[in-house]
Amino acid sequence: MEFDFIYNTEAKRYSLKLSSEQLALQCFLLDEFEPKASAYQPLLTQLQQLNAQSQYQWDGKEYRLTVQASEVVICHFSLLQEQGIEMELDPEQDLELDQSQLYAECGLEDLLHLIQQWQQFLPT
Repeated sequence: MEFDFIYNTEAKRYSLKLSSEQLALQCFLLDEFEPKASAYQPLLTQLQQLNAQSQYQWDGKEYRLTVQASEVVICHFSLLQEQGIEMELDPEQDLELDQSQLYAECGLEDLLHLIQQWQQFLPT
């Protein structure tokens, strides 16, 4: 996974740039956490404890991160439909929305590497 880290000195703002296929992941990392390295530590700690058969779910303010068999899915809540306790993709709504900022997939190893590098770039 390719990524760029940017610090705008005028705005004093940290930014992350991922490929267009990974815009939902980019939004998840920028919108769900404060721009401090320590803000990502709870998620990173949980992800590092997973193995190839693990299942994990992190519900943020706007996005859900799901890990299953070392595959990571980032999905905006607008793509999910409440059905009892579990939420699943709503295929009808899925067709109506531009998914570029709403849905992304990547491998667990790629995500771990990205978060670790991002933490090193951010202030503590």
